[in-house]
Amino acid sequence: MNVLFVSPEVGPIVRAGGLGDVVGTLPIALKKLGIDVRILCPLHKVCKNLKTHSLPFQINLNLGSKNFSVKFQETRLNNTDIPVYFLQNEILFDRPGIYADENGDYKDNPIRSFALSKAALFLEKATEWKPDIFHSHDWMTAPLPAYLNALDSSKKKGRKSRSVLTIHNLEHQGSFPEEIFTSSGLPIKFSGIEGFNHYNSMNLLKGAIQHADKITTVSPTYAKEIRTEQYGQGLEKCLEYRGADLIGILNGIDEDSWNPEMDSSLKESIIPSLPDKGKSANKSALLQEMNLSYNKNIPLFGAVSRLYHQKGLDLLADALPGIVSNSPTQFIILGSGDEKEEKRFEKLSKLYPKNISCFIGFNDGLARRIFAGTDFFLMPSRFEPCGLAQQYAMKYGSIPIARRTGGLADTVVDFDEGQNQANGFLFEKSSSAELNDVIHKAIDLFKRRDPFKKIRQNGLNSQCSWEFAAKQYIEVYEWALKDK
Repeated sequence: MNVLFVSPEVGPIVRAGGLGDVVGTLPIALKKLGIDVRILCPLHKVCKNLKTHSLPFQINLNLGSKNFSVKFQETRLNNTDIPVYFLQNEILFDRPGIYADENGDYKDNPIRSFALSKAALFLEKATEWKPDIFHSHDWMTAPLPAYLNALDSSKKKGRKSRSVLTIHNLEHQGSFPEEIFTSSGLPIKFSGIEGFNHYNSMNLLKGAIQHADKITTVSPTYAKEIRTEQYGQGLEKCLEYRGADLIGILNGIDEDSWNPEMDSSLKESIIPSLPDKGKSANKSALLQEMNLSYNKNIPLFGAVSRLYHQKGLDLLADALPGIVSNSPTQFIILGSGDEKEEKRFEKLSKLYPKNISCFIGFNDGLARRIFAGTDFFLMPSRFEPCGLAQQYAMKYGSIPIARRTGGLADTVVDFDEGQNQANGFLFEKSSSAELNDVIHKAIDLFKRRDPFKKIRQNGLNSQCSWEFAAKQYIEVYEWALKDK
């Protein structure tokens, strides 16, 4: 089976978040299972440093009143033989950011989306390789299923290729003025309420939901949640309508990259079967690095997150003064985003310098040291399609404390369900009071060393491999092809 991933990101080459991580790792697992998988991504400015070679093929894309000449460059994914094709056009993609720069979102993002999606159909002519499945990822490649359907309707014989859409985060939909639709070159009938029109706007993700043969999300619980008004972001009716073709598949993690026995960022390696020595050494080193004193009897909590509404770190900021004033605890926060939240955590670290330390920004090495050095890891998300950080934390011996939503509900087994199965703590409501209560549960657990070590060991033993997810994706691909 031939599968083409079409995505604006592919880690570690160019990424903005979890989407890039998935596109950079899932193909490796699929390849091991016998799938001929390849990737198409724009040639962003950051990609130009790679060693690539040009494919001797050029196409002209007519998008509205403009014509864009595009070419393909080719390289390989990491240390594999998986081809990565870059779509080259300096006007559209030679920019410092993927979606935006310091001035905000690029105003021509819909044209860039049309170009990437439409060009995917021409890759066969450049490579003499024909995809059985075109796998679109999020709104930037959302028009692709519609282009495929338009191609189908223009031929007497039905097409052989099918489309799969993965929704990594429903919050990002690609909504633009409806008049821009004419620039796509898609049939005008696709612009209506049964296509891309959503409350008198052109919504790219909604169009993909309507046109894709099959739809996946990145966790089973999220697949259920997004069909409800609370989590559906205005698209719940469309997703409920397509419910028979919608499946949630939990993301895995790259267990070679996230391996505490081999991670050079750490002070000392952590052996999953005997974690005490490594955890203690990393906790001591992390506290020193973050200017906090070491006391083996005080629990250390960590958070690594973007700071904005979805992630719920404002709930932690609300709860922290009461927690550190009444309980011997320490907190380390790494993150950036909303300026107001950044300033709140900086202020808290100054008010409570013995208990709270924060780093505003992002540092991959520090993130790994927080996973390795903390006793508990906080993810109070208001919603979380999958979440990778809680899986990283468990692999590094930090017990997750998370809200019961999306992939957090699918990966964290709550302490109240029994010590034999539990690997963390879950709480229900997005409130600082509930977060406060569950943190105090964790503090009580920390005082009881045997149960604490049991819960931590369950997390260290958690299975986070991509292999199981890859098998599920293959089932979806086969499911799509059977429907043709």
